[in-house]
Amino acid sequence: MAATLDLPDTDPLAYAMFAHCFTGSRFTPAAARVSKTLAESGIACLRFDFPGLGQSEGEFSETSFSSNVHDIVAASKWLEENHSAPQLLIGHSLGGAASLKAATLISSLKAVATLGAPFDPAHAVLHFADRIGDVDDQGAVTLTLGGRDVTISREFLEDLAETNPEDHLRKLRKPLLLLHSPIDQTVGVDNAQLIFRVTRYPKSLVSLDKADHLLTKDGTAQRAAHIIRTWVEPYLVPENETDSQVALPEGVAESTTIKSSKYGAAVRTGKFELITDREKINGGKGLGYTPTSLLVSALAAATSQSIRQAALEGRIKGLDDVRVSISRVVTGEGSDPAQIRLRRQISLIGDLSADDTAELLAAAGTSELERMLSHGVIIDDEDA
Repeated sequence: MAATLDLPDTDPLAYAMFAHCFTGSRFTPAAARVSKTLAESGIACLRFDFPGLGQSEGEFSETSFSSNVHDIVAASKWLEENHSAPQLLIGHSLGGAASLKAATLISSLKAVATLGAPFDPAHAVLHFADRIGDVDDQGAVTLTLGGRDVTISREFLEDLAETNPEDHLRKLRKPLLLLHSPIDQTVGVDNAQLIFRVTRYPKSLVSLDKADHLLTKDGTAQRAAHIIRTWVEPYLVPENETDSQVALPEGVAESTTIKSSKYGAAVRTGKFELITDREKINGGKGLGYTPTSLLVSALAAATSQSIRQAALEGRIKGLDDVRVSISRVVTGEGSDPAQIRLRRQISLIGDLSADDTAELLAAAGTSELERMLSHGVIIDDEDA
């Protein structure tokens, strides 16, 4: 089987797998875009072509729903042996139905997610119901699906007919996320409702509003990936937590370059990690925060914290919200060095007296970060 492993720019938090739709490939929008988006958020994702499809060897006519289930299991073993065992399995359409059954056979999984999956795998025959008689007469029928000729065999149909989805759905013991479009014309949303009724908790059913079955509309697949990423977070067991990844002390940050952008970097501080880059207009790819954005963000956060600390210490209980806006203002023209100024706007929300407001605004400039910026910081460069 041919496959693509989408890797994050940093060490993967976990590994996932994606099973594509009926007669599709690992390059269909849902498979490619969901996998890449997950990789951008730290989860490595393996997407592969089922035999006889895409770039995988074999004949599609010799495959079946059951063989696809075993293909998913085989791919999970390869991933475990060569990288790390998958914790998340995602399936699209018929690949989703196969993933629900395969999930009962892969012990490493922490969660399963489906996109537009049918309740009964036999739903696939609805695409060519008018030709089923030809299969009975000839033993197989060749159809044009998705711009390519595909041979459907009698064995393929018999395997679908013999598959009772309730048998394996009731055995599923993994957290389950069902993503389905309410306007899906290929696999109706009632399929997701049926799966939801049969499976055990924890489970979630989320509507992918305004999405088509193949998730071809711009941003739809990425939105699905973001939903999956947020939902699966509590179930994942983070990997690659070595001694070198222990939390850094306060005031320490480490930066390492990433390959996806010539200016990109992964920055670690405390126990957190973030991606930085330049904007596209400045030669980057816009993959992460710019250094300037981080600086003004830090000042906004420090200002807010100082004000709220003053409210606590001064027992000012009327403060409901602190809103801080920091913007960079560049003055100077031509060849003269530009002078950079920061404009700060502070809004204090709540039932505050004039004295309360004055006291809180006075605390705005007391953070350590502002003292660093106001009085200048000496940078001592050293070779590591």
